[in-house]
Amino acid sequence: MLTPRTATAVIEGQAALRREVREGFAKVNGRFDALEGKAEALDKKIDRNQAQIIELLTALVGRDPGTA
Repeated sequence: MLTPRTATAVIEGQAALRREVREGFAKVNGRFDALEGKAEALDKKIDRNQAQIIELLTALVGRDPGTA
């Protein structure tokens, strides 16, 4: 059987470990959020670039590809 002091130490150790795990997950979640923001920004940039390519090709060919 554990002494009260040992039991308290075990409980405190478990609480500290839980805090570390929670903090680790919080950091990982923050990184995922940042990556999600970057992915959204890249998606918008790709859309803009594709629209610009279509405009340039339309000007080069002289007609709208949507009306062909």
